[in-house]
Amino acid sequence: MHFLKNFSSISRYIIYKNPYIFHRCYLSTDRPESISVALKKFYLKVHPDLFTQHPKEKDINEKSLQLVSAYLSGLQRKEYTASITVTFFTKLPARKPSPAPVLLSPHRVTLNSKDLLTSVNSLLNALNLPVVNTPKEQKPAVRQREMQFRVVEIEKFYDFSKIPKISIETWLTSNADAARTIAKRHQELMNEISEKVNNIKERFKLQSIEYKNEWSVSQFCACLSTLLAYVDKWHERLLSLQGKRLIFGDKSCLLQDGSLELGANDPPVYWDHVICCELIESDQYMQKIVSYENNLREYFHGIEIRQDPDSEYLCRAHTYLYHLLQLSHHFDLNRDHEAHRNNLWKNFYLYINPYSSDPSVTNSGLFQINAYDATSDILDYMVNNREKAEEMKRSYDTDVEKEIKLLTKVRRQFQLTDLSINRRIKKSDIINCCQRLLNQRHAFLHMLTDCRLKIDTNYNLAQNGTLSIPWDWSFEQEETV
Repeated sequence: MHFLKNFSSISRYIIYKNPYIFHRCYLSTDRPESISVALKKFYLKVHPDLFTQHPKEKDINEKSLQLVSAYLSGLQRKEYTASITVTFFTKLPARKPSPAPVLLSPHRVTLNSKDLLTSVNSLLNALNLPVVNTPKEQKPAVRQREMQFRVVEIEKFYDFSKIPKISIETWLTSNADAARTIAKRHQELMNEISEKVNNIKERFKLQSIEYKNEWSVSQFCACLSTLLAYVDKWHERLLSLQGKRLIFGDKSCLLQDGSLELGANDPPVYWDHVICCELIESDQYMQKIVSYENNLREYFHGIEIRQDPDSEYLCRAHTYLYHLLQLSHHFDLNRDHEAHRNNLWKNFYLYINPYSSDPSVTNSGLFQINAYDATSDILDYMVNNREKAEEMKRSYDTDVEKEIKLLTKVRRQFQLTDLSINRRIKKSDIINCCQRLLNQRHAFLHMLTDCRLKIDTNYNLAQNGTLSIPWDWSFEQEETV
């Protein structure tokens, strides 16, 4: 046991061979620590997040990293690996001041060695980066009849499949200028089409016309052009959308709140079917939806039915109606349950989500259910989790107030042209992110001024010029070990 204390930094075990003679210990030269340090600069050169304004090169780097990761992981596990040839793009040092175009340089490298360290050094050599030195093996002197141990090292493997996140400072430095240029061009195009949008809104008294944030303006223009080409044909039908939203999204259908979604990739014949068949029956759909929602309110003695504020997704009207009908029927068969007999639900909220799994309470304090859940499970869960729902609702309302104040403060202090968030991220995480940004105002002000910013889960530069940063951004380059 005294010998093990001298090697506490790594995991080892002892194999007994002979009372007097054991085999010497051989340490591996493929050290994860050395590889990690060497590859750090490699990732900073080819990381896909640094090429968001160059989609083709970003895609090539991303696919090449996947191939290299699989190859190096195979070598580390002593598996058979076929040789590969990959290409990486890097940015050449700027010779002219911004906004001069960034020059990219391709680097082609072939990996065919069966040695891990040699393969890693091949990558580093291709980009003219410092290589990993192979330490010389040091053989300890052995005295006669001295007890020796064969110490087998259980190495901590380097995870080649996990590409580290880059630091926020590195990413903003590489993308902020490009984002401002793209956003300015985006705004000029938006100004050109805003008149068309306003004309359509006024003509049909729409609440709004919406499209996805990650879309380019050209995609939005294409949708508007298609709509304008057929607007006279659909005039009478679209008048029924008064006060509702028109959304260009992923599917063509009537939504649960009576709004209309038109699939951007759907041909006009699909739009024609939805507008001429489903939209004409929207009043009947809405009447039935209201009727069945009232049945649920009556069963739960005043519960309020609403959409989860953290969810951006609205399901099809007929899907939502089906779940309401089934729930209403199932609850009518369970009027002896204490959820109906003994409890008032006046200050509680119900969220009908056809795509949820088991009954649950959302982060916003809503009971989330659907018709596929067993009725007894739904009712038992709601009765047993009333206090949890109340507490989460109070906490959520408090966080919403903090979030609004901090978002306003961030937008004002950084002089942003726009600030948005991913609504699926917890309010507490958004608050934490905003507070950290404000604490580092001196570091980010010059980079974020006049930018469109979104707090999301990953780094991204959208086609409308919006800069996305992860809510858990870091100043440090993450290690991959």
